[in-house]
Amino acid sequence: MIHRRTLLLSIGLLPGYRVGAQPSSLLAQGSQILQDATGQPVREFSTQDFGREVYSDGRSVLVAEKQAERLLNLVRTKLPVGLVAFVGVTSSHATPKPNGVELVVAAGKDQFDILRVAATDGVNHGLSTEDVIKELVKWNDEFGIDIWQAETDVVQLRLKTLPKNLRAFANRVYKFCPDIVDQGTGDVRKLEKLLAQEKAVLLWWD
Repeated sequence: MIHRRTLLLSIGLLPGYRVGAQPSSLLAQGSQILQDATGQPVREFSTQDFGREVYSDGRSVLVAEKQAERLLNLVRTKLPVGLVAFVGVTSSHATPKPNGVELVVAAGKDQFDILRVAATDGVNHGLSTEDVIKELVKWNDEFGIDIWQAETDVVQLRLKTLPKNLRAFANRVYKFCPDIVDQGTGDVRKLEKLLAQEKAVLLWWD
C-alpha cells in the first residue's frame, strides 16, 4: 500500500517542509506542560497521515475526545512563545489503533504552523498544505480565526468575528471545501445558518 505522504511527495503536493526544530529545552517545557495538564504520558512524537506517519518534532498525549478541547485551552494558557498546541489526529488508521485523540505541542511561530505540523491538505481537491494555509491566512486577516484542530484532511477553527456578508462567505467556504456542503449541510443556505449559529467552521476534504 502506498501511504498518503509518499503519494503527495510523488505528485508534488508535499514540499517536504518541516517546521524548524526548537531547542530541546523548549520542547521539553512543552512536554511537561502537556503532562501536567493531562496527567497522561507524553509521546516523543505526534502523527500525520491518519496516524500512520511519525512526526518526531512534535510531542503528544492521548486524551478522551470529549475532554480534548478543554485540555487544549488549558495547555495554551501555559505555552511559551515558540510553541503551538492543537488537537491532532482524531481518527487514526494506525495499528494498533490508539485509545483517544492526540493533543499536540510542537514548534511553531503562529497558528498556521499547526497545519504544517499536522500535514493537512486537500489533496483530493488539488490543495497542498500551503494552499490551505494561504486561504486561511486571508480569513484571519479579514475577520480573525483560531485554528484549534487539524489532521490529515480536516481543520476546525473558530471565527473571532462573523464576516459582514455571511452569504458571500458561505459561498466562499463551499468553493474552498465542497465537501462541507456536498457531504454535510447539503445546501449553502444551511451552511450560512450554521456559521451564524456556531461561529465556527469544520473543513474536510474527503
